Amino acid sequence: MTKSPRSHRLSATDWVDAALALVTSEGVHGVKISSLCAELGVTKGSFYWHFKDLDALWEAMAARWQEMNRLRVAELHGLTEMPADARLVALSTMLISDSHLTVETAIRDWARSSEKVAGTVRNIDGEIFKVVNDTLLELEMSAAQARLLAGLLVYAGIGYIHGHGALPTPTPDELQRAISGLLASTIDRPLDDPDAE
Repeated sequence: MTKSPRSHRLSATDWVDAALALVTSEGVHGVKISSLCAELGVTKGSFYWHFKDLDALWEAMAARWQEMNRLRVAELHGLTEMPADARLVALSTMLISDSHLTVETAIRDWARSSEKVAGTVRNIDGEIFKVVNDTLLELEMSAAQARLLAGLLVYAGIGYIHGHGALPTPTPDELQRAISGLLASTIDRPLDDPDAE
């Protein structure tokens, strides 16, 4: 259904947010210039005022997604009264929510054909890794232990993004038990640090 024309000029962020909403509701194939124009009640000229083509829109979507992830992680990381292990569970739960997965999967799929989007995805992964690693260091793990476990958790999350349709989704309680078990086993049995003198 075509919406009535807008009375104000759209910003590039308006277009990006509308595209992210389309990804969430209709999947990656729902992001078409014509669909966005119908959704926003504007002509294609408005789209081309802001973006050269659909690839440029996807690049902006990936950058906006990175910005949104940073805000969520910063809010979570700012909850210093929350124990570090509880923050890891909260972060994991946030990252496996249905709305998050839909957009994350679409952006990662687009990254396969766009080096600029792929670079943004690498940045997002690096930022998530740093937050997880820093949180693990708060639990007084060695740097080697924290790096290894952070890598394992981030890789598991990326794998879940790609395979979640065929796998059961863990509940927050299951995540709590799994992460607590990993933390306990890592802390109880420290790894030899090959970098130690």
